[in-house]
Amino acid sequence: MYDFSRNTCRRLASAMQAALQIPEGDALVFLIGQGTESSNLAALETWVRETLPQFEEECGRAVLPYLLERLERTLNQWGAA
Repeated sequence: MYDFSRNTCRRLASAMQAALQIPEGDALVFLIGQGTESSNLAALETWVRETLPQFEEECGRAVLPYLLERLERTLNQWGAA
C-alpha cells in the first residue's frame, strides 16, 4: 500500500476545496472528518488520507493495461537494438 505524505494529502485537500468552492469554516468536520479537526480543510485532509488507500486496488486494475503496453514497448526497444 502506498503511504501518501501529509503534504500530499494537504495539497489534494486544498485543491478539492478550491475546485468545489468549499468555504472556510468547520461545517465538514462532523460530516467527513473524525470530529477533531479544526477546519473544513483539515476535515478534507483527513477524508483524502482515509479515502486514497481505497482506490489502490481499483487504480491498479485500471492502470495495468497501460503498464503492460509500456513494458511491451520497452522490451521491444531492447530487442530491436
